[in-house]
Amino acid sequence: MESSKVYVNVMAEFTNDGRLLPRSFIWKDGHVYEIQKVTDVRRAASLKAGGAGIRYTCISYKIGRA
Repeated sequence: MESSKVYVNVMAEFTNDGRLLPRSFIWKDGHVYEIQKVTDVRRAASLKAGGAGIRYTCISYKIGRA
C-alpha cells in the first residue's frame, strides 16, 4: 500500500495551560470533519512519507462541506 502525506486545514484552540487541541479539519475534497475526541498525543516521525512532529490520534465525523 502506497502512503502519501496529505496536508489539511485544521481548526484548533489553545487551552489556558498552553496545550493545542484540534477541533475540526477540512479534508482535501472539501468535507469538514469535527473532532469528537483526541485519544492520543505524541511526538512522532512519518517513516514512509518523511517529516516529524506531534501526532494527534482522533475520533471524528463528517459534518458537511467547507
